[in-house]
Amino acid sequence: METEQIVEKLEKNPLIAVVAIPNPNLAVDLAKALLEGGVNCIEITFRNKNASEALQNLKNADLPVIYGAGTVRTIEDAKNAIKAGVHFIVSPGLNEKVIKYVQQNSDIPFFPGIDSTLGIEKAVNLGLKHLKCFPASVVGGPKWLGSMKGPYYDIKFMPTGGINLANLREYLSLPNVIACGGSFLARGNLIKQQKWDEIIQKAKKAFDIVREIKKL
Repeated sequence: METEQIVEKLEKNPLIAVVAIPNPNLAVDLAKALLEGGVNCIEITFRNKNASEALQNLKNADLPVIYGAGTVRTIEDAKNAIKAGVHFIVSPGLNEKVIKYVQQNSDIPFFPGIDSTLGIEKAVNLGLKHLKCFPASVVGGPKWLGSMKGPYYDIKFMPTGGINLANLREYLSLPNVIACGGSFLARGNLIKQQKWDEIIQKAKKAFDIVREIKKL
């Protein structure tokens, strides 16, 4: 999918479950639980050795889910993500070498992490206008993002870091926020213990907030 297609889908259902999967064999069951709760986007992070296999399992399952690779910091990570057929790639920071590799070897949307106006400027120079804001709660949260609407009226963000059910509404109410990502939708301990019902309920609570804001 092209960037605009992914962005359009995320804006309709602006929740991204960010996961450091404890066992790649649980990726499909996790995706099914999230779907049942109303969340159709999952980001498997390269924070452990299980990411590549988990992403491949999602590809093979062919579920109606948008799946992406997160914490992509190296070209090797990017290669594995591309091989797994991910719909998008996310990085915690802005690594020009990795971004250019993805741009030159695929048409997969890349959302680099930024935490300042300097990061925004660097991203724009690489042709990117849809960015991850990380760590959102540390750099200024909704107030900082709101202040970016003026000077960077054509830039949109995917905040991650410190987002939870208590502040989700405030983030999603901002016009320059595409979607919010967070581990709060599927905690690692719940995945490991296969407590799918708890994950379903958390996803439903988050989607209720989306339904309220989007007037679904």
